[in-house]
Amino acid sequence: MNILIFSVSIGNGHDQVAHTIRNEFISADPENSVKIINTISLISPLLDKVILDSYLNILKFYPKAWGKIYEKTNKLDPIIDINEIANKLVTVWFKKPTVNFEPDVIFCTHSFPASIISNLKEKKIINCPLITIITDYNIHSSYINEHTDYYVIPHESLIYAMKDFGVPSNKVLPLGIPIRREFSFTMDRKKLVEDLKLADKKTILVMGGGLGLGSINRIVKELDRKLSNIQIIAVAGRNERLEVKLKNLDTKNLLVVYGFANNMHELIEVSDLVITKPGGVTTAEVLSREKPLIIFSPIPGQESDNAEFLLNSGVAATTSDVGKIPPLINQILNHEVRIESMKKLSSCLKKPYSAVDMVNFVTKTYKK
Repeated sequence: MNILIFSVSIGNGHDQVAHTIRNEFISADPENSVKIINTISLISPLLDKVILDSYLNILKFYPKAWGKIYEKTNKLDPIIDINEIANKLVTVWFKKPTVNFEPDVIFCTHSFPASIISNLKEKKIINCPLITIITDYNIHSSYINEHTDYYVIPHESLIYAMKDFGVPSNKVLPLGIPIRREFSFTMDRKKLVEDLKLADKKTILVMGGGLGLGSINRIVKELDRKLSNIQIIAVAGRNERLEVKLKNLDTKNLLVVYGFANNMHELIEVSDLVITKPGGVTTAEVLSREKPLIIFSPIPGQESDNAEFLLNSGVAATTSDVGKIPPLINQILNHEVRIESMKKLSSCLKKPYSAVDMVNFVTKTYKK
């Protein structure tokens, strides 16, 4: 099969999902041909950098502004339809690479390319199936397009939201957010601790997604100041300045610092509790290992919606005050009932086989 995947390099999650899908299709059948296209780079590599830099600056200096943009565009008939404007401007860039590849199925891991491909289908420039993957625990109207064949959503409990947008249930696949197959493996914590050269003691993992956002430095300092005899693992992602700051900290507790880590499944498994921003992919990974979760610094918009979903599902706790994180950790880890409850509820939400299930569905449905 020819599988074409459109992603957007804003943050790390959309690209990670795209590569996870690619790897599963190739693992299922080495003869599958899979191509990933960075949507914005296809239009202009310079534009890709400008948009990413602008996005990061908004998140850093004007996060509430991003929340307002997200909120105002979350309806099917916004005053300004950004997707419709984009379609008219960029469809020409998508026609040639899409048609030339002759895809059997197209996946989109972001709403922007999903809208453009739907537009191409409407114009009958392409006629292959379009599958849109929603990578957050909420449904935004920008993902909803008339010519989408299937939507992959994170969980069955979000089917109601799809119905609110008029999507028939036979188009909805509640398979989960695709995460790397390593998160479905059985792991030996004791052996991992030895292999990673870590101490075998209570371990707190602090991370902020691929971009290393979310007051990680302040959180690590506060954990070290108020807690004793623990091990802190801090993941800076691609934030090199943060990585240097963390490595220069003088701490009384053991502190292990990673930059961009390719073994997140191992780091989560060896941890007793995870503190993170609630990005969709990151959250799915933590849920897969059934770890207690503390949410901090959610981005207004998709992440605040994720936080609401996770808190209402009973798998996470939160605070907006860094100083309250250490007592919140004690409150969770010192109460076995609380830990077991969060683990059991996580097991009801987790979908570690999402990517495999999706490949099986597509192969069964569309393979010639």
